[in-house]
Amino acid sequence: MKKSKMSARTSPQRRLASNTTRYVVDYIDHAPVWQGPVFAKGVFRPTQNGAPDTPLEIRWTSKFQDTAQFVLRSPRALNITDQAVYFHLCQLLAAGKGVVLGVDDPEYAAWQDAIAAKGFGAGDSMSLVCVTPLDLAAGIGLTRTGTNAKSVIESLSRLAQAMIERKFLFEGRELQGTGRFLGFMIGDRNLRIALHFESSKLAEKRTRVAWINMREHRCVRSKPAKRLHAWLSAWASPIQRKPVGWDSLLANVWGEAPASPSIRKDRMRTLRKAIKEVGKLPGWSCVITEDGRQLLVQKPPFAGTTAQKIEPSLMGAIAGQAAAATPSAVAVTATDSVGTPTKVAGTPTFDPLEAACIAGSEELVFAL
Repeated sequence: MKKSKMSARTSPQRRLASNTTRYVVDYIDHAPVWQGPVFAKGVFRPTQNGAPDTPLEIRWTSKFQDTAQFVLRSPRALNITDQAVYFHLCQLLAAGKGVVLGVDDPEYAAWQDAIAAKGFGAGDSMSLVCVTPLDLAAGIGLTRTGTNAKSVIESLSRLAQAMIERKFLFEGRELQGTGRFLGFMIGDRNLRIALHFESSKLAEKRTRVAWINMREHRCVRSKPAKRLHAWLSAWASPIQRKPVGWDSLLANVWGEAPASPSIRKDRMRTLRKAIKEVGKLPGWSCVITEDGRQLLVQKPPFAGTTAQKIEPSLMGAIAGQAAAATPSAVAVTATDSVGTPTKVAGTPTFDPLEAACIAGSEELVFAL
């Protein structure tokens, strides 16, 4: 008997390999990002347009396979557009948009030079993302114009100038490696881009990463709010409200403590606006404690995770218990960082990136 088209229709939730009962979510506009650059204070920060280029040196400790020490050095500060470009590249890699380049490939040596890889991780295969400048601009929420295409190429140039050094102990041996944050080549129509070792591997494995909701990230307009959203996405819990103090928020958004009371006052005003932007996103909760000293934050659950499967009533009870308490200790991030910050203008710009929200690519598919 022949099945009807209706009965033969496949389920919108496709199964993974036969050795698992979990599903692939057909559309989740998220980027799986290595937590190191998100938590490290000052790697990405809101800067004023036209601010002078000053050197950047950021040190942090993060776990990648084993606990390792990292140093990022750049002759130029990395801004919020650079952060968005980095996130979208991780998203494309996770969605299978990368082309694996093996060590026996004729182009391998050229890409090793492009990314300046030495030491640990230098002999591994690498994944190249092939994307047009216009698609890259659209992926971070900008309109498809020549000006914005030029803007993302400028971001790639800044990221390519940044160098990452890594050092860790493995079985009694000290392993070291260096390389550019990314390397890229410009073709007739497309860009080909290779990310550094840690971000490339973790984006493809989609484990031990910060999931950044790119649809939310594009909808948040101001630069401080985009940086705040990225940090909170990695730090906040979907199950309960977590407390964080103002000094911690200021340092994690701008990469440093305010240099004077007047700068602190200006940044606090901007920070409160940024918190309102993030708090308006569906599922986010940003509430100031009664004593006014801390912010209680809870992010929405990520589809398919354990947090989403908890009964709504139970999640409400957990959140209510956290909110009822008067927190005294400021929560800390999982990554300790210390930086030599660039000189940033005292009053941060509140200019939005140029376009409103876009729907995003329906082709991006992630396994949970």
